[in-house]
Amino acid sequence: MAQMAWSLAHSGTPRTQLLSIQYLRGLAAMSVLVTHALQWPLAEINMVLLKTGRLGVDVFFVISGFIITTIAGDDRFNPKDFLIRRAFRIVPAYWAATLLITLLAVAVPSQFRTTIPTTEGLIKSLLFIPSLDPKAPLLLLGWSLNFEAFFYALFASLFFLKSEMRTLVLLVIFAALIGIGQFATGLSHVEAVYTSPSLIGFILGTILAQAHRHGLFACFSAQLRWTTIPALCVLLAAFYTDDWSGDEEIALWKHVLMSSTALSIVLFALNHEAGGQVGKVSLLKYIGDTSYSIYLFHIFAVGAVWAISNRLFDLHQPLEYLGCATLAIAAGLATGLVFHYVVERPFLTVGLKRSRVAAAT
Repeated sequence: MAQMAWSLAHSGTPRTQLLSIQYLRGLAAMSVLVTHALQWPLAEINMVLLKTGRLGVDVFFVISGFIITTIAGDDRFNPKDFLIRRAFRIVPAYWAATLLITLLAVAVPSQFRTTIPTTEGLIKSLLFIPSLDPKAPLLLLGWSLNFEAFFYALFASLFFLKSEMRTLVLLVIFAALIGIGQFATGLSHVEAVYTSPSLIGFILGTILAQAHRHGLFACFSAQLRWTTIPALCVLLAAFYTDDWSGDEEIALWKHVLMSSTALSIVLFALNHEAGGQVGKVSLLKYIGDTSYSIYLFHIFAVGAVWAISNRLFDLHQPLEYLGCATLAIAAGLATGLVFHYVVERPFLTVGLKRSRVAAAT
């Protein structure tokens, strides 16, 4: 979810992209899209689908920690410019999706089971403030953006530290927050959210960025190639065989397993790119470029396809279910692409121009 155009060192160096990271962004967004498209009409939760979508989000968190640590550079940075760039990156599309879900919930409330928009809930949603009553965020996927915004704010507050010390302090802060969440009682909903083990992915990403910045991938790519593949296979097997049924909240050790699996996926991709084994695949790169809008907006098309399909087809028939699911996936992808060009890309262009002007002055 962090913007993938990033500098390898200081802001004055030429900007480049890691194709492996870009591909993973696209695959993570598609994993969430496919999860929702296949799960939507099912009467019960399919745990394999649930885990796949949740793992995709955790891959996003690891990538975010990696990218944000990298673009911040070695030394102190300007927190105002940093936060403005992040705002141009995530806020316009998220606000557009939130306003759209609010309008739809008001216009056709019968199509929404749990989304009951209120003025307070809308304001809290737009300001990244989680709430149970009234519901916020109103957008289903907004919960992950709350964590993104929190990570950005915390990272920006450490602008005065060098990169390595910043990562160390973040590690201590996140460990303390998660510890509070595990042992403290009587926490408010906001406090419970921001002491959640969901923060683990971000700090793993920042640690991975430090390894990448110091050239460890280049030095040990051959050795890593022999270890990342079996490690990834073992972690994926453990993650998918672990029983999540009946869990109201995911236990800490299960979060650690999930985030470690997400880290192993990103590490696997980065190591293979360091070894020159990742070529350019235009389609994957394109999906990676548009992944944020796909992630945010696919849900509207998926919901619409299934609402119509429920009226026209017998979804208990496998072929009809699969046909409608395929249509839902295609519609979700197309909707994300449209909103990328209509909403996300114009603001990215404005943000990029503003950054160039700021750098020139």
